[in-house]
Order: sequence, then C-alpha cells, then structure tokens
Amino acid sequence: MKKLLLLIFIAASAIAQDSDPEKQAVAFNKWYVKQINEDKFPITDSHEIDKYVTASTMKKLRRTQEADYSDDPFYDADIFTKSQYIGDDWADFVTVVAGDTDPVCVNVYIEFGKKKKHTVIDCMVKEDGFWKVQSVAARDFN
Repeated sequence: MKKLLLLIFIAASAIAQDSDPEKQAVAFNKWYVKQINEDKFPITDSHEIDKYVTASTMKKLRRTQEADYSDDPFYDADIFTKSQYIGDDWADFVTVVAGDTDPVCVNVYIEFGKKKKHTVIDCMVKEDGFWKVQSVAARDFN
C-alpha cells in the first residue's frame, strides 16, 4: 500500500509540474541558458527544445536556419533571452517575479541573474496538455 501511495504521489508531482506554466518557464530558461553556455544551438542541434516551445514557433525558428532563407539579419538578440549575451550568473539564477493571464497566454515574467538582473516575459500556452513557450518579449528598457 505504501508503494502504491508513493507511486501516486510521484505521478501527481510530475503532472503538477507540467500543469504549472511558471515552473515550465523556469525549467525551459534554465535548460536553454545551459545549452547556450555549452556552445550548443538548441533550435537546430536537437529536438529537445520541442518539449518546451510550441510546434508553430519552432517551425518558424527552424525556417530561419534554412539555406534559402534571406541572408539579411532579422534579429540582433537571442530570441529567447532577448539579449546579445548571457550573464555569467544567469544559469544559477532564473526566477519567476510575476505573472498574469490574458486571452492569448499566461505571461510569466522571468528574471535572470543576481548581479545585474535581466527580465523577459514568456508567453506560455498549453499544447498537447503541456505548457510551452509561444513567444518571448523584452521587459528591460534601456
């Protein structure tokens, strides 16, 4: 009986994590920054990113990497961090600072870093029962 209760608890915890847009946003951003710090390019290096980002967004991002896509630069910052660099403490400090819901998505305000903080807003939507990033907006204004 104890083993059964333990299995139920573990399954419920896994389901709860996937059903929480804030936890999924933090998990994605920690994973993503780690990939970038390891000199990996998550959009094309594997399909692991697909569990964090919507299929329609990934289709668009992968299209930008195709040979026949225009050579003109289309964006001057990382699409998910909205930054041209990754702070040295970002991988260790990814936190949710706020959230709100609108008719399109759950907006999760993610803060990177402890020294010099950088904030983005992840638009999270449910796809196939899992919360995923649909888009990211910059929160810092210089």
